[in-house]
Amino acid sequence: MGKHVFRPVWSALLILSICALIGASSCAMFPSLALARTPETISLDDPDRDEVMDSAAEKAIAVIETRPFTKAGRGEIALGIGTIASDIFLIYLPVTLKGAYHFKEWVSLELSASYMGCFSDETGENQVRASGQKCMRFLSPSYEHLTSDAAGLAQLRSITIEEYQVARVDIAPVFSVFMGKFALANQGIAHFDLNLSAGLGLLVAEMPDPNEIGKINYGFSVEGAFGLGLRFVFRNLVGLRLDFREYMYGKQRGKGLGTASELTLGVSFLLGGSHD
Repeated sequence: MGKHVFRPVWSALLILSICALIGASSCAMFPSLALARTPETISLDDPDRDEVMDSAAEKAIAVIETRPFTKAGRGEIALGIGTIASDIFLIYLPVTLKGAYHFKEWVSLELSASYMGCFSDETGENQVRASGQKCMRFLSPSYEHLTSDAAGLAQLRSITIEEYQVARVDIAPVFSVFMGKFALANQGIAHFDLNLSAGLGLLVAEMPDPNEIGKINYGFSVEGAFGLGLRFVFRNLVGLRLDFREYMYGKQRGKGLGTASELTLGVSFLLGGSHD
């Protein structure tokens, strides 16, 4: 009887010895004795995460992780230069300054100002005010062609420009509708966002006086501004911006709406907050 009592014990010891020799994975046929194994996982918050990142760095693999900075609660300032080539007679080169506050990652309020006027009161032939009068604008090839002797028509040579854009100030909410990140030549992570904006502003325009040569009059118009922008952020602080703005404003002379399509390239800086 003693032998029958110890037989299960010897059997169990024999099974455990075999498992130790051939590996625990071969013991699935003995469910009552096999031990459950929990799959090993590494969380981004796990202390072993640094070892995973170091291993990826050794293999020159760019690892995309949680963005290390935030825009919410921070300011932004941007300086840029652009072009307005939608006028048939003039090409403007506005210098822009933008300031914004980011209430959330995807919502901000932006104040922008641009200048494309003149640094002197000198007027040229036919009251033309362009680069020859130290203005930040040029006469377009169309205007040069229509008013040249080659055009051959006296009525075209007498064409005058009735108003010029000088400066504008606009305020608009900006919505970052799409945000993401990408590896730049496998050397680091850059962040970007695609944004939309719509706001109101004020346009300053100048009109050469039709009766007194050399005299310039100024007027103000309310305008609407609609925009599409693309912002890239490098090193969590410095940004590169490409902005398109469509402006609609009331003309100073005559009736109807004037339009201007502006394309601007600029550099921006995020202010305040943590950017480690």
